[in-house]
Amino acid sequence: MSDIRTNGISITVASTGEQYHSLKSWGLAIGNNNCIGDPEQETSYVNIPGSSGFLDMSEAVSGRPVFTHREITVELGGIRGRTHWDGVISDFRNRIEGRVVRITFDNDKAHYYEGRAHISDFDRVRELGTFTLSIPMAQPYKYEVRGVNDPWLWDPFSFISGVIAYIGQLTVSGSKLVRIPRGYMDAVPTFTVSDAPRGLTLKYKDQTFTLANGENRFPQILLGGNEEIVLELRGSGTVTIEYRRGSL
Repeated sequence: MSDIRTNGISITVASTGEQYHSLKSWGLAIGNNNCIGDPEQETSYVNIPGSSGFLDMSEAVSGRPVFTHREITVELGGIRGRTHWDGVISDFRNRIEGRVVRITFDNDKAHYYEGRAHISDFDRVRELGTFTLSIPMAQPYKYEVRGVNDPWLWDPFSFISGVIAYIGQLTVSGSKLVRIPRGYMDAVPTFTVSDAPRGLTLKYKDQTFTLANGENRFPQILLGGNEEIVLELRGSGTVTIEYRRGSL
């Protein structure tokens, strides 16, 4: 059983940005330890007639493991007056039920899980009320709370597994190399260009792309995966590279 006095979750409604904390907003603490389910991998196996075994085609298209979803199940509970609980659970449902939310656990403030929330199994025994907040189809990866262009802070940083991946706005005059640290989740970045009337060129591995003013995305470019990437920008202008790092 988790420490009911201190262990809670932060909840952000994705569409509105409204933020709540289970303990501070409702006096609700986590009551289970197995909140985070295993990621489900997308697999494909082909039976070869006349041959023993099978052909594993799971990585044939992507060249890497692909995961579909995971389930988040958080049992929440607290102490309230008997007549107050109907109002508490109603308020919680009005704000959270059916919304796409981002959940951050107090013991991992650097990451959030995202998916559509469902509230179920409300029960009350005298002053103790409990219910379950679940995300049956949560995104398989947890995402870093701070983006690669957000100011770096000490508080949510993990000195065990954290990586400082700050990029910020880049000013290019001639040529500039940008080193992208390795991670655990491939992401297609957005390159936002300004003050570049002639455009810029971007070299990624052995491919060259032209960046025009405005937003540019190329599905061939993947950052934050299991290898460090060095990008080369050429031309004159400013560039912002935006992507979200993730981890299983």
